[in-house]
Amino acid sequence: MVVLIVDSSIHILESITNLLSETGDTMLIHTALTYAEAITLFNETEPSVVILDRSLPENKSIDFLKHIKSSGIKTNIICLSSRVDNNIEAQCKLLGADFFLDKYNEFERIPIMLRAIIRNHTVVKIKEEKPK
Repeated sequence: MVVLIVDSSIHILESITNLLSETGDTMLIHTALTYAEAITLFNETEPSVVILDRSLPENKSIDFLKHIKSSGIKTNIICLSSRVDNNIEAQCKLLGADFFLDKYNEFERIPIMLRAIIRNHTVVKIKEEKPK
């Protein structure tokens, strides 16, 4: 599974990378600090999962969500926000986010969500292969 983590904080990038590395699941993890890096890595790697900081500078996280949605690439999106309210969550989900988490209080749920995504991909593949 290819995972792209996008956050303007190097500390958050390192924390999520370490958290995912400790799960023992096989993942290729890419990180981006800026919108420009995120676009480049997304287009090059076509990740299965994007973990996105909702608060990129200049509101670029919204632009990035729009880019993902318009790309046609099947990507699961987990949005992280330090400011959680229903309007922000609704906006992210409208733009294609599958999950929305409080960056500081629900951080530990990220590996659980990734495992669920992996399981769902497996189920889909099994269903697609049975008719053959």
